[in-house]
Amino acid sequence: MEITESAYAENPTQIINTVEELRTLGFIIEMDDFGSGYSSLNMLSQMKLDILKLDMRFVQNETAKATDQSILSDIISMAHRMKLSVVAEGVENLEQMNRLREMGCDYVQGYYIARPIPAAEFEQLLKN
Repeated sequence: MEITESAYAENPTQIINTVEELRTLGFIIEMDDFGSGYSSLNMLSQMKLDILKLDMRFVQNETAKATDQSILSDIISMAHRMKLSVVAEGVENLEQMNRLREMGCDYVQGYYIARPIPAAEFEQLLKN
């Protein structure tokens, strides 16, 4: 189940309670769009998440910076210390993918990997 940072900002108590209920039902909880403007370390410490999905614009901006100037590596390390998997959105080229791999990012998604495709096409891909 994906939830967005903005949903937490609007009603943190309700989101925290709902996330706890969903986790007891076996749902895997992903915080989507982390780094898009509402990022809160308090939110990360209060909510039990499984996956942190980094916002596409944040990933693209941070991978364009020099390695020693990007906070992306620190965020990935922090997420791993919190036992969270990390997904980076918006990976558009090999350089970005390699930088994220060096930083320890667990998963990437974006046009470099594959463009979105219709469900029927995806099913055929799986069959092949």
